[in-house]
Amino acid sequence: MNLLFSAGLAIGLPWFAAGVLAHWWGPARGTAWSTHHAYAVRTFWFGLLGMLAPVAAPGPGLVLLAVVWLWCAARMVRAWLAWEREEWIVDPGRFI
Repeated sequence: MNLLFSAGLAIGLPWFAAGVLAHWWGPARGTAWSTHHAYAVRTFWFGLLGMLAPVAAPGPGLVLLAVVWLWCAARMVRAWLAWEREEWIVDPGRFI
């Protein structure tokens, strides 16, 4: 999932595949990965909204797209670090 999300920062299609996987695998209740799935689902939806921003408002939407892209990149760094350490993502509902 993290690999697809990371590739999705450069091109959009892997982003959608990662979102489908995050929803399909479900919450993985009771495991350390449950927080990773919740984190991935939230990242997917905010990233998708950011990708649609330029369509809704062409001028300010481009600025919002850049901000959301940076936000998603920061979340991916956090997800990779947590995955590498095999630890829970504390409060996956946070914005960063």
